[in-house]
Amino acid sequence: MNQSQEQRLEEIFRKNENNGIAIAIIGCWGVGKTFAWNKFLETRAKEEEEKIKHLPAFKRNNDQKVFSKKYAYISLFGIENLSDLKVAISTNMSSNYFNQESSKNFEIPAFIKKGLTALREVKLTSSEYGVSSSARIFESMLYAQVKDAIICFDDFERMSKKLDIKDVMGLANQLKLEKNCQIILILDEDKAEGENKKKYAEYKEKLIDETIKITSVEPLIRENAKDIDEPLVGLMVKFADELDIHNFRFFQKVIKLYHQFLEELPNKVVTSTKEIILIRVLVGYFLELFGQSQKIDWVDIKNGEEKLDNEKLEIYKKLRNISYSTVRADPLFLEFEKIFQQVGSYDSEILIDIVKKEWLRKENLNKIQKIEFLTEKYYEESFTKADLDNLIGLIKNDVNLFSGYQLKKIIEFLCDENKEEIISLIKIYIKRLYLADVKTKAQLKEEYGKDFEIYIDLLDEKKIDIIIDDKVTVLYKAITSGFDKNTSDPEILDSFSKADWNSFLGESRGNIFPEKYKFDNFNRILRAVRWLFDNQFISEECLKQIEVNFGAVLTDLESVIGEKDPKEIRLRFSHWKEKLKLD
Repeated sequence: MNQSQEQRLEEIFRKNENNGIAIAIIGCWGVGKTFAWNKFLETRAKEEEEKIKHLPAFKRNNDQKVFSKKYAYISLFGIENLSDLKVAISTNMSSNYFNQESSKNFEIPAFIKKGLTALREVKLTSSEYGVSSSARIFESMLYAQVKDAIICFDDFERMSKKLDIKDVMGLANQLKLEKNCQIILILDEDKAEGENKKKYAEYKEKLIDETIKITSVEPLIRENAKDIDEPLVGLMVKFADELDIHNFRFFQKVIKLYHQFLEELPNKVVTSTKEIILIRVLVGYFLELFGQSQKIDWVDIKNGEEKLDNEKLEIYKKLRNISYSTVRADPLFLEFEKIFQQVGSYDSEILIDIVKKEWLRKENLNKIQKIEFLTEKYYEESFTKADLDNLIGLIKNDVNLFSGYQLKKIIEFLCDENKEEIISLIKIYIKRLYLADVKTKAQLKEEYGKDFEIYIDLLDEKKIDIIIDDKVTVLYKAITSGFDKNTSDPEILDSFSKADWNSFLGESRGNIFPEKYKFDNFNRILRAVRWLFDNQFISEECLKQIEVNFGAVLTDLESVIGEKDPKEIRLRFSHWKEKLKLD
């Protein structure tokens, strides 16, 4: 309930302090309707108590009271008939229980309430004036005292099917008109179904005089996040407003997990670290709890807005409006994805591991913010040469602060010269991730994309001891039809020396090819490079130089073949020489 709504509700009460009235407090489930009403009444009841506490007792009792009069809060959950509802009103009636003074005067003693409960549970009657009859008479006497009170009916959505909503509304109307009561009905009108919805609509016109609609969970967030820094509380409020989240139970989960993270962090944590953790928790719960209904998930965030349809793009932009960090698929985002993919709970070991990561250091978070700023400038078409140099410098010095999803986006807008340099740096980092068992080949391919697929293909268990460089990659691309003449592939192939070919064809690097091709490397490579020449991928000069080097390598290898070597090997050398026309 915002300030203007509270003022309006107070005015309604003051204008009708001696008149019956019915007020509906409506809003979606979980938005904080009950909390708002309780806080409203408690605050004003205490203010009234403070104003009159210095007066003599008789004066206080006779003084006109607006908010500290008799009060009953009734949850309709579990009540199955009208008789039970009247008993609930009677036995719950007290002074406004927020007000200590009036509690002393109007509270029904506990022993009477317990006695009445016991009597109602007795089913046997021995005469016309048996125990059951006595209970009913006592109930009627108590209910007769219900007047000039504030009565709140709550939990309409959980009301028993045995209790007819028209009976509840009818009783509320009677209390308003005949008992001079101020009635509060707390409900979600959209939750009413079938016949109850129709009956509610009918009686709404007759009963309800004023309506207060609560649409924001901000008061509940602020009440439950008093130990969280104000900027972060504001971030949660912005998240709720931007994405139309009206259920506080969502933020209960967020606040709980956020605190669990903080418990693992050092005592002194900078605001930027707290903020990025809160953002990751907010986005994680949003994707897990609302992702299906909003048709957006982790993959959509990782792929970025370019691959989203209009419906997903709308949600993506709302997230980005809150903070660019919400849609940044950085390494921390990927770690949180692991947490939220745990069914039913999170893995505390993953949580502890995350807080130890270098991404949460203040200096690294500052660099990440700089990366965000530069990337935003590019998409806003205000990117300069100086910005490009800064971005490249960040990648060179801190490639570990980027995820593959970020890097492949950045590569798209780098010029060829910069692109080759950055790709070389990224390859080294990919290899490190793979050798340290941080990511599988499949994960690396998904994250880093097409520019690195062939390179990643070379990173299997049999090849991890091989130094995989650009030359190996280009040769592999030539054989697997992945050669790209629009990149530096032709220049790299042209730079091959006799030592390179000897290494690839006669020594350990030959093992980069599948085992079944071990003796066919000459043929495969020779066919590949001649195909490249025929299709104008490489120059004639490059082809001739390769053939000359091939011949030199063949001569060297043939000179060490002995009589004990298989005859097949000698025949192959003759075949290859013929192919190269070296005789």
